[in-house]
Amino acid sequence: MKFYKKNYIIIFLYIFNRTDRYNRCMKKRIFFFLFFTWKVVVFAQTTSSEEGLASYYADKFHGRRTASGDKYNKHKFTAAHRTLPFDTQVKVTNLSNDSSVIVTINDRGPYGKGKIIDLSYCAAKELNFVKKGITKVKIEILNESSIIQDTTSLAETPDPDKTAKTIPSSPGTYDFNFNETKLKGYYIQTGAFKDSEVLSEEINRLQKKIDSNNIYIEVIKVKNTIINRILIGPYEKKNGEAEIALLQKKGITGFLKSY
Repeated sequence: MKFYKKNYIIIFLYIFNRTDRYNRCMKKRIFFFLFFTWKVVVFAQTTSSEEGLASYYADKFHGRRTASGDKYNKHKFTAAHRTLPFDTQVKVTNLSNDSSVIVTINDRGPYGKGKIIDLSYCAAKELNFVKKGITKVKIEILNESSIIQDTTSLAETPDPDKTAKTIPSSPGTYDFNFNETKLKGYYIQTGAFKDSEVLSEEINRLQKKIDSNNIYIEVIKVKNTIINRILIGPYEKKNGEAEIALLQKKGITGFLKSY
């Protein structure tokens, strides 16, 4: 702040000493402009929290580009804010239940009246307001020391994106940890993917809804293209058909196949 103050004082004195070039009206306009700009700078550097309404992204935005250039991922803890710099980490607290989450700003918005932040789906789920759709929150900008403290406390919980093993490229069947295994019985195929990133996102989505030990990957090669099938099981045939109906209630669709 000393730098900003010093420069404003120098500019201010310079302008007011040049009486031959500026009339009184112009001086007043410049004075108010400098004063207002200085106040904005001070406010921006001292304000670290605010309260207002939070909403969250609709599913249709999953995979779309954000203002920062990143793709919106509903399974990552990100958010949109009108003014905060990209990559700023903020703590968001749901004032209705005191739950909190740390998100990274990577988009601009929201622009609705009273809204101060737009959260990713998983952040809204963590704050428990998905059904409600909107809630009152307090957001706090994390300084360097608190960021270090929070990331240290979270170090015990591995980030799936950083610790996940390499997805196999050789045909075969693998368990959730990508260890080669043999399948026997009936399994429900929920999807087939060529893109490894999309595959990882789908696995992350499934593990929040079902037991990870029931998730398997079948890797096949079709015309020199690797295809990854996600399978859930094993089941007996009659149980597998019943399980399909249960999975549909959780938003998971698929069909039964035997091995």
